[in-house]
Amino acid sequence: MMSMMQAGSKGPALNAEDGPSAEAIDAFRKGMAPFWHPVFLAGDLGHTPVSVTLLGRRLVLVRLDGELAAFPDTCRHFQAQLSLGRVVRVNGRAALQCGYHGWSFGKDGGCVLIPQLPEGRAIPKGAGIASHLVSERHGIIWVCLAAEAMFPIPDFPEMDDPAFRKVRLLEGQPMRTSATRMIMGTLDDTHFPWVHEGILGSRDRPEPPSHRAWRERNELIVQYEVEQPAGLMTADMSQSGSNRETQVRLTYTDHVGMPNVIRLVKDMPAGRYVVWLATCPVDYNITSNFWVSARNYDLDPAQDDVYRNMSAHVREQDRSVIESQRPWLLPPFWTQIELPLGPGDLPLIEYQKWIEELGVATGI
Repeated sequence: MMSMMQAGSKGPALNAEDGPSAEAIDAFRKGMAPFWHPVFLAGDLGHTPVSVTLLGRRLVLVRLDGELAAFPDTCRHFQAQLSLGRVVRVNGRAALQCGYHGWSFGKDGGCVLIPQLPEGRAIPKGAGIASHLVSERHGIIWVCLAAEAMFPIPDFPEMDDPAFRKVRLLEGQPMRTSATRMIMGTLDDTHFPWVHEGILGSRDRPEPPSHRAWRERNELIVQYEVEQPAGLMTADMSQSGSNRETQVRLTYTDHVGMPNVIRLVKDMPAGRYVVWLATCPVDYNITSNFWVSARNYDLDPAQDDVYRNMSAHVREQDRSVIESQRPWLLPPFWTQIELPLGPGDLPLIEYQKWIEELGVATGI
């Protein structure tokens, strides 16, 4: 997709502090629609419907006869929220019933019951609601708003590997940022010495690593070697002598799948530590994050809270910085609002090029 204005064109001055234009917001929503987005923890969806928001649209999630369904959270009748309703049985099958007038909808969105309809009159053809693509993977419910998803949901091999101890990190509140900026902030390694000093880097050694970046199937892959302080995320602290090392040499391999999922793999002497992030673009300026860490060392379950707390601490260090970034949406390169510098910013440059090619609009 072309940027909001052609490179070199003359248009109104761009102010990074202003909110994005209505055109930019619409382009962002449309550009993100053909991808799978994480919206809810699968284990938290019980027998009652729940409401979620994706790309500015209010949706309802529900299980009907054991199968997931995702609809607009708006009844076709008088636009009450369907998530305020309940699951009922109509003609032996489960249906989502609106709590306002009892209109009920099957798993394909078709209207199967209108209690007020006079006897003998057929249900109007236009009484149904849309049914969105929905899937369950990695313990998360995913929704795609397009008729067909551009890519499959990215793999997370460590999730199903019994050699790894998994820890899910739940954030208390959404991030006030775009999903693309959230992925950029996670992919960015040159901020480690400044935002995460003593954990992921040192200001005494701020030099960026030498990155390799390439595309493989549906992923952007970035790889580099770096030294980081010994700690939970770099060394097996349960082993005698591990904490006596001041620096640990490790290899990062970052897998960016689609515009909104990233898997950071850290290989080091202690083993492998993985940070997995799937972002939900609630809208252009609100992002809900689904985090999981996985490790194949220090496997004592009693240590899980220690890792969870450390991960939460790192995320909170990032929050204030990422939420401060303007404009909300990534500015097109031609605006020169941002000034990426090679070679240290190579991963971010390649990511932004990629999402523009995928049709995820940038703009302000």
